[in-house]
Amino acid sequence: MSAMVGVGPMAGIALRTGWRSLLAWALGLVAVMVLTGSSISALYDTPEKIAGYAETLGGDALTAVNGRVAGLDTLGGVLANEFGFVLSFGVPVMAIALTTRHTRREEEAGRLELLLAARVGRRAPLGAAVLVASAAMVVTGVGIGAAMLPFGADPAGSLRYGLAVAGLGLVFLGVTAVAAQVVEHTRAVWGVGLALTLVSYLVRGVGALRDTALVWASPHGWVDEVQAFGVDARWWPLAVPVALWAGLLALASVLRDRRDVGAGLLRPRRARPRASAALRTPLGLAWHQQRTAVAGWALGAAALMAVFGSLAQEIVDAVLDNPALGGFLGAGPEAEGRAADLVLAPMMSTFLVMLALLSTAYVLLGVGALRREEESSRLEVELSASRSRAGWLGPRLLVLVLGAVVVGAVGALALGASAAAALEDGSWLGDVVGAGTAQLPAVLVFLGLGVALFGWLPRAQALGWAAFAVAAVLAYLGPGLDLPSWLLDLTPFLTVGRDVVGEGPQPAGLVVLTVLGLGLLVAGFAGLRRRDVPVS
Repeated sequence: MSAMVGVGPMAGIALRTGWRSLLAWALGLVAVMVLTGSSISALYDTPEKIAGYAETLGGDALTAVNGRVAGLDTLGGVLANEFGFVLSFGVPVMAIALTTRHTRREEEAGRLELLLAARVGRRAPLGAAVLVASAAMVVTGVGIGAAMLPFGADPAGSLRYGLAVAGLGLVFLGVTAVAAQVVEHTRAVWGVGLALTLVSYLVRGVGALRDTALVWASPHGWVDEVQAFGVDARWWPLAVPVALWAGLLALASVLRDRRDVGAGLLRPRRARPRASAALRTPLGLAWHQQRTAVAGWALGAAALMAVFGSLAQEIVDAVLDNPALGGFLGAGPEAEGRAADLVLAPMMSTFLVMLALLSTAYVLLGVGALRREEESSRLEVELSASRSRAGWLGPRLLVLVLGAVVVGAVGALALGASAAAALEDGSWLGDVVGAGTAQLPAVLVFLGLGVALFGWLPRAQALGWAAFAVAAVLAYLGPGLDLPSWLLDLTPFLTVGRDVVGEGPQPAGLVVLTVLGLGLLVAGFAGLRRRDVPVS
């Protein structure tokens, strides 16, 4: 029997079971571009305003964040720049999520083994997953490009940009397909994919900041090198991600033939014959399950924040050297201090929002692991012993809270220390770390929302991610897009204030978020106590 027999029916199964996820990702990213376009076209409705945007943001200070976007003197370039951070992480995460769902997740649940018992070739499930996910990435990329057109972006440039977005997604789709053959668990595939996303983002940032060929070592950099809206726009860089995608899929197919169903090429290390005293406690077991994730997220947050903090002096220099902002800041020796107060403090607050987004993603993934414990029937076995449901859930939530604190603290320390070193001003360390604690209640709200859904509506946990996605878009893009103040104030990451470094957090916001988060946690405990286990 051919290794690809059954790829058509398998693709149909993937579409039937995962169409909601496909549609949500595609529409969500296109909607972000529509929101960006509607706001930007209203703010920059004349050539003079667009030229002012290019003069203000066209320097080196922020290239490490969004890369060197070509054509900032055009509306298309402005849209691409404003969409840059969402592109950098949203598109790779979409590729990782869709590919993992139909490969390692199905295999880990045991469903793939049942399908392979029928007339289905060994490579058919992987081929079907790649086919569906690749089509979704192309449709999403083209949709993002098409969403630029109603706002006046150049049609050819929009098409180039949309295909470049799709190319970035295809690369990480291939990376995830390979990782799914190498490692054994879904969480490990996610870890590999997210780690490589961060590495690619940082490499592109360093290459763009130094204006070197290092950008070609990053898939993120290939999007910039298309120069979709620049005077030197080119099509040929689009072939680079397609070639890598094809090579990665060929490698994944070869690796698939070299391993057993349910296993990975990397064998897990042998466990000790006897569990330690700590592992025999609920809290010790919960920490053992989360320690690798905490370490990985903390290292990633530290690396990202350290790069951002190291840009502090360059941001100040760019502001002082910019004629458009020079008049606003005024002349004189005190201008540098005003630059720090008026520009650098809000920028550091924005970086802390990004850090809070990372911490929130960590806790939502942790809550998702609780659901997988139930779906795999391990929760039912554990509750058959003399352990209450609250006794099972409580230690796991405590570890998730501690993990979020560690991720946030390490990231804030890295941001504050690197900014203090760049500015040669040690006061920034204390200011940034202190302001970073103000985002913990926002993380608590999303943890509570995830737990409440797990307790009452375990099948609807995707709603927690949807709420997080909306809040993330509003927190990151909202202030720059001149959205209504009342809407931004309702966003948990901005409820505590938009400039927590310069102005300090809002006490009322801290209290409201803390009470709301604790209330949702209590509701989650109550829901788990009342419902059946498992709920399939």
